[in-house]
Amino acid sequence: MDTVQDLFGKKIKAIRRARDITQEKLADLSGLSLQYIGEIERGRRNPSLTSIEQLSQALDIPMAELFSLEEFRLAPEELRAILMRQIESADEDRLRTFFSMAQVIFR
Repeated sequence: MDTVQDLFGKKIKAIRRARDITQEKLADLSGLSLQYIGEIERGRRNPSLTSIEQLSQALDIPMAELFSLEEFRLAPEELRAILMRQIESADEDRLRTFFSMAQVIFR
C-alpha cells in the first residue's frame, strides 16, 4: 500500500508530465532543488506546506488539487470503468476535448 508521500509524489509527477515539464524546469519554476523534486516524486520526502505552495504556483494549480489523490488509490480496472462511464455520458464537446487530450497523452 502506498503512503501519502508516495501518492503525493505520483500526483506531482503526473501533473508535471501532463504539462510536459521536466523536473529541471519544475525546479526552476518552483525555486526548489532538482534533487528535492525527484525525492518528492519518488515519495522519499515529506514536503513542507511552503514547498507545496511553491509547487502549486509553479504548476499553476490550486494547492487543494494537489491533495486530491483518489486516482492513485483506485485499481486500474476501477479507473477504466470510471473513464468509460464518463466517456459514454459525455456530450460532443467533452468527447472531442477528451479525444484531443488522449491524442497528446498517447502520442
